[in-house]
Amino acid sequence: MRMTKLVAVLLLTPLFAACAKGPSESEVEGLIAAQYQQANSAMNSAMNSASAQDQEMAKAMGNMMAGMMPKLEGVDDVNCDSIEGENTYMCTANIKQTVGGNSSDQKASFKVYKVNDEWVLGN
Repeated sequence: MRMTKLVAVLLLTPLFAACAKGPSESEVEGLIAAQYQQANSAMNSAMNSASAQDQEMAKAMGNMMAGMMPKLEGVDDVNCDSIEGENTYMCTANIKQTVGGNSSDQKASFKVYKVNDEWVLGN
């Protein structure tokens, strides 16, 4: 009987640990990439909604703004720690981006929440 309990504990421990684990590095990378894509889509939508007479000016502004929008080059060294309960994590990552031809590598911190079984990026 004692051996059965020990085996059950050894088999179930990884299962419980897996349920309480935070977002994977690839999930965090996907969230950050989606944020960059959303910003670019918002800019493109604003440029596309310009009136016909403003199209030439919007095109010129769009070209100028495209060079100023950050382009995500990579995310690495993701580390997340549980805070405020099991569905909220404080994460850090090194984010490499290019803006106007200049590349930078910065460490960023942000919250990641699990909502309806989906990870979302917080403020």
